Amino acid sequence: MNKKQIISDSSEAIFKLKFLANEKESIRRKLLITAEALRFKAKQLANTAKEKENIRRKLEVTAKQLAVIAKEKEDTRKKLVVAAKQLADTAKEKESIRRKMANTAEKLRLKAEDFAKITARKKAILASIGDAVMACDENGTVTLFNRKAVAMTGFFAREVIGKHYSQIVRFVKEADNEPSIDFIAEAMKTGHRTIMADNTLLVKKDGHKIPVADSAEPIRYAHGMLIGCVIVFRDISQEKETDRAKSEFISVASHQLKTPGTIVNLYTEKLLDGRNSELSPKQKEYINEIRSANQSMTDIVSSLLNVSRIEMGIFAVDPVPVDVIEIFKNIAKDSDSNLKDKNINFKQEYHQQEHIIPIDKLLLNIIFSNLLSNAIRYTDKNGTISVKSIIKENNLVISVADNGCGIPAGQQNRIFTKFFRADDARSKYTNGTGLGLYIVKSILDHIGGNVWFTSTENKGSTFYFTIPLVRVTIIK
Repeated sequence: MNKKQIISDSSEAIFKLKFLANEKESIRRKLLITAEALRFKAKQLANTAKEKENIRRKLEVTAKQLAVIAKEKEDTRKKLVVAAKQLADTAKEKESIRRKMANTAEKLRLKAEDFAKITARKKAILASIGDAVMACDENGTVTLFNRKAVAMTGFFAREVIGKHYSQIVRFVKEADNEPSIDFIAEAMKTGHRTIMADNTLLVKKDGHKIPVADSAEPIRYAHGMLIGCVIVFRDISQEKETDRAKSEFISVASHQLKTPGTIVNLYTEKLLDGRNSELSPKQKEYINEIRSANQSMTDIVSSLLNVSRIEMGIFAVDPVPVDVIEIFKNIAKDSDSNLKDKNINFKQEYHQQEHIIPIDKLLLNIIFSNLLSNAIRYTDKNGTISVKSIIKENNLVISVADNGCGIPAGQQNRIFTKFFRADDARSKYTNGTGLGLYIVKSILDHIGGNVWFTSTENKGSTFYFTIPLVRVTIIK
């Protein structure tokens, strides 16, 4: 191949290569443009995908929120269904209650009619009863005043009803005409039946006074609620006259009996004074029995005399300044032999101050001796008796406690009545007149004191009495 041919071929090859190079450059540029377009497109697609992902996430959150809302709505729907059912049940129950209330209302109406009839009948009975009857509400306002009450007091029912009982009906003590203890207020305060104090007088409208007796009984509604009080009182003028005649007879008889008793006691003491050595032991034993029996008779006569004096109003009171604690100690000392005979554990616990009180020494002896002798009598061997005194609310309070037979609950309200002895006391201890506690209460009522007790059958009793500390000298 010649040189020209070679150059020609080379030129053609170079041309072709240049052309191919230009085409490749053009293709490369197109590819660059395409790549740039694709890159831009890819960027747009990436942005679009990111936006779609954000939208998807938002939609997912929204979907969850909608699911929660849907669940809440479902719960609300269920609750509404339950509430609707409950309302339906409540409506049914209310209808049932309404019917029951209608039936109850009808029954109450019928009962009210029956009650009105019963009330009218009871009012008629109360109006015609032989004793005076007065009823009041819980505030003390009189609501009933029967015909006998009108006759006894002199007040018409219209003058009394609607007013407080204390404005119209007055009770005073026979001894000093001072107002009697308000047994009506006491009954409403304590909720228990109270007995009118002995020797109480009713002051009539015209000022005339008559002796009365009886009690106040609280009125209770359902569940024990106190709603008032019924007061019953009766004229005991005839009874007082009869008792006075009895007391006069007892007084005369007792005085007559006291003289032979004193003579018997004198001669038995002479026979036992040791100078009659010719008496055999058996004879001395008989004389001691005579002396003991005579002493018992003398004690009974003394009690009867005291009762007659109290009831006849001739019980002399001679107050002199005395140390009451010293008196108690002396009485206890006098009872020492009786305490030792039964091996009783005797305890005395007095307040620290000594009190000099103007009081009748004999009366104080009677009060304390009766309470102490009762405690000794009704306490078994090896028992315990304790005496204590304290100062409370300007009163000297003395207690005498024992662990003896006690007093049956059903008989405790009669313990201060004349000649009364509890069943267990009569069966176990034959000695006793039933006058001691009556005398104690009568004396304390007379001197302004008080007496009460607590007792449990077979466990013992504690008697308390008070002495007012009037014009008292305290020795420290």
